[in-house]
Amino acid sequence: MSIFSDPIKTVDRLFDELSDSINEGVNRLFDKEIKIGVTGFSRGGKTAFITSLVNTILSFGNEGTSDRLPRFQEYETSGIYYGGIAPNHDLSVPAFPYHEYYDGLVKPEPLWPVATDNISEIRLEIRFKENRLLMPGEHRSLYLDIWDYPGEWLIDLVLLDLSYEDFSSMMLSQVRKLSSIIPQSKELLALGDILDPCKSPDPRLLKESVEQYVQWLLDCKRAGMSLIVPSRQVLPGNLLGAPIIEFMPWLWEKPSSYSKDSLYGVMKKRYDSYKKEIVENFYETMFSKLDRQVILIDCFSALNGGREAFVNVNDTFETLLKNFSYGENNLLQRIFSPKIDKVIFAATKADQVTYDEEKHLLSLLRSMVTSASHEIRGQSTNCQYMVLSSIAATKCLEVNYQGRNTQVLSTGREGDNYFYPGSVPSQWSEQSMADFQNHFIMRQLPPPLMNPSDPIPNINMDVMLSYLLKDKL
Repeated sequence: MSIFSDPIKTVDRLFDELSDSINEGVNRLFDKEIKIGVTGFSRGGKTAFITSLVNTILSFGNEGTSDRLPRFQEYETSGIYYGGIAPNHDLSVPAFPYHEYYDGLVKPEPLWPVATDNISEIRLEIRFKENRLLMPGEHRSLYLDIWDYPGEWLIDLVLLDLSYEDFSSMMLSQVRKLSSIIPQSKELLALGDILDPCKSPDPRLLKESVEQYVQWLLDCKRAGMSLIVPSRQVLPGNLLGAPIIEFMPWLWEKPSSYSKDSLYGVMKKRYDSYKKEIVENFYETMFSKLDRQVILIDCFSALNGGREAFVNVNDTFETLLKNFSYGENNLLQRIFSPKIDKVIFAATKADQVTYDEEKHLLSLLRSMVTSASHEIRGQSTNCQYMVLSSIAATKCLEVNYQGRNTQVLSTGREGDNYFYPGSVPSQWSEQSMADFQNHFIMRQLPPPLMNPSDPIPNINMDVMLSYLLKDKL
């Protein structure tokens, strides 16, 4: 019996996986399920966005909800009457800790949701009355699957199509390009004087060299750069100390020949293993079957980081988004291989600017992602732009200042005066970046003051919901 037990189990497992895939596809086909990918770099606000989105959907059916969502007209026209948290698809993945984050926001001294250091999932259910011609008044459910993950890990997707040699060449270009603003770049390049690619690796020297590369990555991150790869070296999670992340790009001349046990051979093998076992698995889990995509971008960090950071964000997004599948869905694609048919680019932290500056922030966002969005639109994907604050920590007020009505921001906290943060450039330039850095007031805002059961204040979440869901309700 043992001869046949493993093949039989394998066939059963494959059949179960195929059945799950078909069931998931059928749910998509009949608009019962949407997988939403929330894409953003570190500090882009993914965790805050998911917390706010969940909070808004949990308010569905409550008195006053439609008044708080005036631009989500489908809330009333579709007869939405309930929103709740449903059991997750994958019971082996931690549940997104929504209640923990919300409870932190309604404390007397509120706390921001903490950035995640691992993968989590949440599945939401929206109940509404069918308004389509064939089934008017029929009660239906729409499920939203949303995953959270560390923003650092996202950048690894650029490695999917890169060999070790390609990876090394890309990072050598970065090291040279950033040598004027990352002082450690020269010390990193100097390692070539002591590393011999053809000799067996000295474990201590290898470890010290990788640590120096990781420190360079951390310096880049602090300077506002986005191309931080391999990401698990700066946020390893359960891979801390694992040999699979102890490698670095070869920033020097490639040896004409080498053995698999040489330093170069070991580096290359670990990179290949990392890409296959870590990056590809992460992509399959998180991004291979997305229906809709929300791309969160912190324009302020890019401006504060200088020209290099601003260009780095644009270039990284352009490279990154090539790894997603965009386009219109036909019948078979929706069942077996869905494509992302709607993308929304959102400039986050809109509570840092007054209402009359939002149009400039939106224009700046467009200029940042021109190349990336052009590629997406070229694949027949609906692409939109907006400004967003998932958890708004300020309110915009109008006051009389020197005889003129002027918009200002207020946190509403006792003893905290209102303030005018300054203007945002509508297009990037060396001069506009310098003006922003010299004059814009970028405050570290405390969370908004809330009472238990209060809805989370936000900016434009109703616009987001309408764009993501209106054709499914």
